[in-house]
Amino acid sequence: MSLFRTQFLFLTILVLNNISLAQESDSSANKKINNDKSLQEIIIYSAEKKQQTQLKTPSSITYLGAEQIQLFRVWEINNLTGIAPNVTLSQSGDNRNIAGIRGIVTTSYDQAVATYIDGVAQFNLDTYIPQLNDIESIEILRGPQSTFYGRNSMGGVINIITKKPTNQPSLIADLSVGNYGQKRISAQLKSPIIKDKIYLSASILHDARNGYYTNDFTASTYDKQRQRIGAVQLKYVMKNNWTIQADLKNYIALNNGAFPLNGDYTTALVKPYHLSQNQVTEMHDQTNNASIVLQHKGKDVNISFQSAYQNNYRYYDNTLDADFSEYEIIGIFNNYGKSYNNVKAFTNELKFQSSNQKNKKLAWTTGIYHFINSSPTKQATVFGKDAGFIGVPDKNFSIISYNHSNINGIAGYAHGTYQFNKKLSFQAGVRFDQEQRSLTVKSEYEKTPYPPFLILNDTTAKKNFSAFSPKFGLNYVIGDQQFIYLTYSRGFRSGGLSNISSDPSQLPLSAFLPEFSSMFELGLKGMNKEKTIQYALAVFYNHVNNIQTPFLVLPDAFTITKNAGILRSKGLEWEISAKPIRGLTLQYNAGFTNAIYDRYSTVINGMQMQLDKNKQIFTPNTTQFFNSTYQKKLGKNECWANLQYQFTGKQYFDVTNVIEQKAYGLIHAQIGFKISNINVYLWARNITDKKYFIYGYDFGAVHLGNPRTVGIGISYKIL
Repeated sequence: MSLFRTQFLFLTILVLNNISLAQESDSSANKKINNDKSLQEIIIYSAEKKQQTQLKTPSSITYLGAEQIQLFRVWEINNLTGIAPNVTLSQSGDNRNIAGIRGIVTTSYDQAVATYIDGVAQFNLDTYIPQLNDIESIEILRGPQSTFYGRNSMGGVINIITKKPTNQPSLIADLSVGNYGQKRISAQLKSPIIKDKIYLSASILHDARNGYYTNDFTASTYDKQRQRIGAVQLKYVMKNNWTIQADLKNYIALNNGAFPLNGDYTTALVKPYHLSQNQVTEMHDQTNNASIVLQHKGKDVNISFQSAYQNNYRYYDNTLDADFSEYEIIGIFNNYGKSYNNVKAFTNELKFQSSNQKNKKLAWTTGIYHFINSSPTKQATVFGKDAGFIGVPDKNFSIISYNHSNINGIAGYAHGTYQFNKKLSFQAGVRFDQEQRSLTVKSEYEKTPYPPFLILNDTTAKKNFSAFSPKFGLNYVIGDQQFIYLTYSRGFRSGGLSNISSDPSQLPLSAFLPEFSSMFELGLKGMNKEKTIQYALAVFYNHVNNIQTPFLVLPDAFTITKNAGILRSKGLEWEISAKPIRGLTLQYNAGFTNAIYDRYSTVINGMQMQLDKNKQIFTPNTTQFFNSTYQKKLGKNECWANLQYQFTGKQYFDVTNVIEQKAYGLIHAQIGFKISNINVYLWARNITDKKYFIYGYDFGAVHLGNPRTVGIGISYKIL
């Protein structure tokens, strides 16, 4: 029997055995539910942009509350990998995550999995904030969410909600230190300014560590990082059930050695976390997110209007090593001031929703969404004195590429659920998106000390895209705590235009079409009478047309996107939680995905290749997450222990399925105790120090997952 099957069988038997114990122990004499012995019913927000119980939501959703976020030590978005079934997030060392759900993968700046923070769409890979702080809950929706969330949510949505202030003032301070120079300091303040009227929330986070990688050329650490987040929220409660809320978030990151890559995947594990690069630079990354929300709760209709602004300025202060070697062959330079590499996005949403009143058969939501996005970039591909090593007939020159993208779009959506009777309901929704894109490109040749001369003058292309996204579903209540649903939903990822690069064989301004998916899902959710077992099961089938295939053009690191064929993805998922005895909670989440290119034709290195039946990239064939948490009260104090096992199946990082990561498992743990208002805890990640690829480029370079990290933390709360 294989290792995977042994692990799978062991975990299944363990969970089912404890479920059986729970049924025997709680179905006997004591009929009254004790909160310490039962699972709590979860109220979520994100599925239909309204509050409802998770068990009655007709879609696949994984919910993490504030307590779980702390126990699982979820510090960054990519820590969510594997916690939810068939969900992975990978990054190459620059804190930009490639998110994938059920074989639908973000492979360009147009995401396939959307991220929302406090209801605001993080517009693309540049404008979202990867670090997490002061989080109340995280909801991971799997499957297309285009009806409510629109463009680029065809794989699903990660919805992050921060903690809100109340009339009870509080101050929490937290410090965690660990190996590799890890220091994480945070503070959160919540307080009313005027009771029942004006509320303030403020938080700050500083996260720093030394690099995991060593640069043998300079004999120093390579990827030392510092990240800071500051957030302020003001909420004003007005008369007649009107509220207005303003949020401001600022993220600043400094990375001494972005893209710590081993240039050859075949030897990357021989000397892990070592590289040799002669050009060293610091990446500066700053994101600002601001939003204002006006809400009204009416007798029959609720109204909300949200306006948000996001911008990101990201550059390297020196030349980035693009050949990953000690030779001066190729580099990337983009430090041309704030007029370039400064992405801006402006979004607005007006939403009307029926109020949550009993005895109403029809619940509905309708709204309008609008956005504007501007992205001017200027980047030089620098060919050094050793450029001849790769056959370039010149040296010490640069090709400067300009790409200025402007996008604006508008969408209207409506969704309703009609309750035929107490058991049967029908849901239907539709969304129509219209998007206009323009891209202006230009290129120059520069050879120091001579001024640059024009290769291609300003050239502009424009393209319009539209998408129609329907959703239908039947929902049936089997019992008081059991619910079955069948849904069809259509998702899409926006089309676009290709950037200019230093490679003359890649023509700029070529259009690629939107990517459309059609997904069918059958699900079952339930909880036993004693509320000690909760489960969610789902099977899905997804058909994707016009697969958008990214090609990384080197050495610029520009992505050229083309439509290549058809993808079919199918699989199953389950989430099981059990509380067999007081204080002990067991959780087993598992997903299996078979995502295959049904028809796939592309050109690689000048050759036409037919890659039918190849596997989708960045898509493990399984993810499995087992968690055991034990909490015990000791008088007024409390102690806890948490153990996690995260199993990731085999996956590929290139469309030819050559760069492979075999299945592997990671073990994480945390123990702690609470005395009065003080929490002290010990944590460990990747306890067995497993070496594995977390990211790979089709040219063979790979980035390793984090090594074993351990630390200690202390937090203090003032009420």
